[in-house]
Amino acid sequence: MINISKLLECGKVYIQDCKTQEELYNFLAKELSDEGYVKDSFLHALKTREAQFPTGIVANPYNIALPHVDSEHVNKNALIITILDDPIAFHRMDKLNEIIEVKVVFMLLIENLEFHMQAISNVTKLWMDKDFMDAVLTVCSKEEMIELVKKSED
Repeated sequence: MINISKLLECGKVYIQDCKTQEELYNFLAKELSDEGYVKDSFLHALKTREAQFPTGIVANPYNIALPHVDSEHVNKNALIITILDDPIAFHRMDKLNEIIEVKVVFMLLIENLEFHMQAISNVTKLWMDKDFMDAVLTVCSKEEMIELVKKSED
């Protein structure tokens, strides 16, 4: 069983003012690489995967993205949540030719492939919870986000 709050305790929460997906990915790759979460191949793998399999998802009350890479580019399991000051453009996962504005990015770093699908399923439960998503925009720290996730898991 993958516990999302445990993944978040190992991870990061960022509140960022990125203007583009590329700026966001460059920022995350540098931060996560500097802290040992990911391998040097991460940024290229992230951009390549996003180009082939877009991760923008239409959600309520605001759209999210769920970018991820194969486990070979990851050093340790973690959930990285980025709340954007202003939404940025992502291609839709289900309609590749459509672009949506995304406000929150959930990035799963999973080094063990057998846990990957369960982790995605558990994160999906979070972003499908309107009360949880409304509260996400009020979060100011990783600790607050962990408490919010724990409440949602109960």
